[in-house]
Amino acid sequence: MSKTDYEIIDAHAHVGSYFQFPIRHNEIKEIVETARSYGIIKMCASHLINFVYDTGDGNQLTQDAMTEYADFFLFGGVLDPSESEIEIENKYLAINPNVCMWNELHPALHQYPISGRGYKFILDLIRKDPKPVLVHTDESDKFSKPGQMEELIKRYPEIPFIIGHSGNVIGGFEIAIEIVKKYENAFLDSAFSRNYLGLMKRMIDQVSAEKILFGSDMPFLNGAAEIGKLYESGITDNNRQKIFHDNSAELLRIK
Repeated sequence: MSKTDYEIIDAHAHVGSYFQFPIRHNEIKEIVETARSYGIIKMCASHLINFVYDTGDGNQLTQDAMTEYADFFLFGGVLDPSESEIEIENKYLAINPNVCMWNELHPALHQYPISGRGYKFILDLIRKDPKPVLVHTDESDKFSKPGQMEELIKRYPEIPFIIGHSGNVIGGFEIAIEIVKKYENAFLDSAFSRNYLGLMKRMIDQVSAEKILFGSDMPFLNGAAEIGKLYESGITDNNRQKIFHDNSAELLRIK
């Protein structure tokens, strides 16, 4: 697929390389060219250095990409809950004016539980100027189980929470769906690599298309495959439009 019929907003993406496996075509220019060929017009991204090295350097590299491709990238801010509260607050204050969405808080790579004190401190800062928060989840990882998000979703009703990867595995998907059904400020995203037949359609049927955001997780995942799952049998054009574009445009306040 080289082009879609939709103007896609990608709410979950990254730039840069990764230490555990090689990622081809990870240069910023390559990511932009590939995404645009798929019909992606805007991409909320964060640099991968945020998750394995330092959020100060990572956020600066993200900002550099935003500056170079200002018409395409949206700033995805990252904060590390294992840092001191002073460090977290200083980094928050430095980037918050430019942040479109906190994308993403990553319990697995930061080795810190979603329900831990550090994340509560981060969310206490974010609630002062509420912006959407994407949190990595994976039921198979002890730090990232989607059920751990429920306490935070309930505690911070003014913050829209996106359950990143929607739980990511069988068992996790079901938990994430039930949470989103219960809370107005909870959403799913479509960036999961376990693309079981019928899963996307089931999510739409259970939580409604209005509660799902498109995410590619590029360059980790194949953006074409992530788009392709929205062409499953039974998914209507109207629901695709909501997931590909309208929901993110409203949540991220994109004109």
